[in-house]
Amino acid sequence: MHKEQKMEIKDIVEIAKTGLVQLTLFSSPSAIGINKEADIWHITVEITEKPSEAANLDFLGIYDVRVDASGNLLGYERIRMRKRCEKE
Repeated sequence: MHKEQKMEIKDIVEIAKTGLVQLTLFSSPSAIGINKEADIWHITVEITEKPSEAANLDFLGIYDVRVDASGNLLGYERIRMRKRCEKE
């Protein structure tokens, strides 16, 4: 747990990305969205779940990662998957 303090958005994003990698063992996370509801940050993270020899065929998971205002990772949920070559 982190001490009670005001965290910067870049720190919240880093906590979300690092936590997701540690919990899923997937790699190459990218934050693609962030918003705040009450005291909970929702960071949308795209991460490589199934790499392919052809990079455009990688399977990417899109996750909602929740972090509180103190920097504690509260949870995550995969909200969808896509191939890297597919448009959003």
